[in-house]
Amino acid sequence: MRRVTENTSLDGWLISPEGNWCYRFHRDPKGWQRYPFIFVDKWEAMPDGSPSLMKKRSKLPLDEALELCGNMLLDGWKKLETQFDDVSDPYLEKFAA
Repeated sequence: MRRVTENTSLDGWLISPEGNWCYRFHRDPKGWQRYPFIFVDKWEAMPDGSPSLMKKRSKLPLDEALELCGNMLLDGWKKLETQFDDVSDPYLEKFAA
């Protein structure tokens, strides 16, 4: 098993093999440095691969988020070339942890 260190980071977007879902992995800014957490947001995807509507937010420890991301990549998910850092959604507050 891979050892997670304080410097390990996870930030970016994946798209499903079918192109209908996007997942965003990004660090919880309120998380402790020693016990980092990652937000994993599930979005519906537009035909061009851009996110359109956030459906779900999960908050995972860094090691679980890394395992999820790795498994998704092994299952055929792809990293998006365009990283949508400033996606705004009116319902985002509802999903905030």
